[in-house]
Amino acid sequence: MLTVHVLALPDMMGAVSLVLADAPDVEVELRTNNLREVLGYRFADSDHLLIIDDRLLSANPGLVGSVAALPCQKLLVGNLKEADTARRALTLEAVNLLGDRELAGELPRLLASLQEPPEAPRDGLVLSVYSAKGGVGKSTVALNLAWALALQSSQAVALVDCDPLGDIGAMIQDKPGATVADAVRGIRNGLDPEKTIQSLHRVKGLNLTILPAASTLAESELVDAEGLDTLIRLVRSHHAYVVMDLPTGLTDLNLTAMDLSSRIMVLAAPERVTLGTVSRGLDLLSQFYGDRIAVALNRADSDTGLSQAEAADILGMGITMVLPSGGAGPVRAANRGRPLVLAEPKNPLARALLGLATDLVAEREGVRRRPRRWLGAKVGTR
Repeated sequence: MLTVHVLALPDMMGAVSLVLADAPDVEVELRTNNLREVLGYRFADSDHLLIIDDRLLSANPGLVGSVAALPCQKLLVGNLKEADTARRALTLEAVNLLGDRELAGELPRLLASLQEPPEAPRDGLVLSVYSAKGGVGKSTVALNLAWALALQSSQAVALVDCDPLGDIGAMIQDKPGATVADAVRGIRNGLDPEKTIQSLHRVKGLNLTILPAASTLAESELVDAEGLDTLIRLVRSHHAYVVMDLPTGLTDLNLTAMDLSSRIMVLAAPERVTLGTVSRGLDLLSQFYGDRIAVALNRADSDTGLSQAEAADILGMGITMVLPSGGAGPVRAANRGRPLVLAEPKNPLARALLGLATDLVAEREGVRRRPRRWLGAKVGTR
């Protein structure tokens, strides 16, 4: 039930009352044309709606601020052609501004929308970057994809290095405070979840949080599947995008991370031995994760004597996307302590990852899309 109050002159009061009489689940509590009566009224709930005739505010400009301070939602009805009406709507932080000639058509729809239950907060999109074979550029892709997402979206992004031998911190010559092991230990010891999130390293000038790998192998052994599960769920609830760099192999930790992943990017390179190893891993992963898997062929333009179609045949699974070689660019960027997408944004690999980030943001946030790279045509099929 939506409780409505109306502050309006008689002609508008009549028009509003006609709409409210036919509106379902609406209760009218106060009808008045006296501004001071409204200012002295005790609103029982901040969800109450006050419909305001702008002519009353126009005649009493000194009281606009007092009306804005009332603990309720406000809907302003006035002349849409007048700039002062729009300014008053902004001052009121009105839920909407309706033209006085639009009441019959627009007010019922607005009342219905205000009664819809609020959308539950969405957990972040979790993208794991994995390969069964080392040396295929997994950490480079994870780091630069997370950075690209932070550049493309205003929403929060997290990069989690789940590899016990991870070197993402070293790649950007940064020394973030809390590591994955620190965060898991804090959660295990009862640290407040909000304080855990606050302890994570935030990149200056970007809405990007980095959670690096444990600083030593002994520290990494503190991270078990249960602790990682709790940590990922916590990070996911505070970030729109979570990119995880996973180690090789199919350990309990990796499977825990994959269980919580929206997408699993399995990285391969156009080398027969690498493709064979990745193929064996895909045989198992596809049984559990099916359409969450996307195979990415990194350094796809390298002259290795294998075509993309031949690579797909060896993998036994379609290649979802191809990533060009960045040449010496990734190494140069790492030596300078910067991600490739910042150090050399025109590098072919940087451009491909920026494009992928654009597509992911478009998919989640409903932004106008560029041509899709993430779900584009596949090369070969199983």
